[in-house]
Amino acid sequence: MLESKELEEEAILAALMGISEMMGDLTDLDELLDAIVRIAPRLVSVNRCAIFLRNPRKPEFRVAHAFTRDPAATALLMRLVLAEADIAKLTHKLVRQRIPVMLRESREPMLPATVVNTFQVTSMLLVPLAYQEQVMGFMTLDEPGKDHVFTSREVNVVQAIASHAAVALVHTRLVDAYRLERRRSEALAIALCDGVLTLDPQLRVASMNIGAETVLGWTSEGVVGQPCEDVFGDEAADVARRALASSARGTAVVRFWARDRSRVECLVTATPVPGASGVAEVLFALTRVDPEATIRRPGKTGAD
Repeated sequence: MLESKELEEEAILAALMGISEMMGDLTDLDELLDAIVRIAPRLVSVNRCAIFLRNPRKPEFRVAHAFTRDPAATALLMRLVLAEADIAKLTHKLVRQRIPVMLRESREPMLPATVVNTFQVTSMLLVPLAYQEQVMGFMTLDEPGKDHVFTSREVNVVQAIASHAAVALVHTRLVDAYRLERRRSEALAIALCDGVLTLDPQLRVASMNIGAETVLGWTSEGVVGQPCEDVFGDEAADVARRALASSARGTAVVRFWARDRSRVECLVTATPVPGASGVAEVLFALTRVDPEATIRRPGKTGAD
């Protein structure tokens, strides 16, 4: 039969593995952080946990997720905002030095008196949410009105959990930034040309936006990975080769093979996109050439 210490270690390991599995299938950051604030207190024998995130627009920390056994107390904690100027010593240790802090208010007050009194803070463990050089915020764990002495083992457990949370935060922010940049690029492409097509250094189709699909009749899913000349013909491949060889932007009129095997004439601006080692891809900005087209002004649905 397992001893209580061994059972405790198994519970901690199972909890950390569960958090790791949630990260591997991360679809909802809020769900992960909510699970963390519920799981972490049980692993270190306290009953309150909060995740404070730095406000990117103001020098302050706001509670993003919190857990206590009392819903009203949790709601109150969720409204807590700490200005960095009011917790200067904590900010220095957590953000500048990126080290955990075992706070005991009876010895060295580091929190505003109103916070200590309102939330009955006696002792508290604070751990930074740090990833490489970035500090996104910190976690706090304590039990209202009780002086809990955190062991080095408990600190290590919380640091492991905080590391998971920090990685999840960075990952989510990068994904969000990437999605925003994609939307901006799509909007810019729609404004400046009829479609965008990208080729990899081996002149295989890397992507097509919806505008290029409309102009050429192909779907991105149907052509990605295929050689450019097999899909669009020799003229398109030749323009891409010149852009790769010169590493300079060039313009040409190209007759593309469309999906129905007709020719679609486009003005192409071929731009080599630099990567870590040479050209990473060639971007084609396509503007359809149609001698029969009548110029239309914004807001018009027919010819003038």
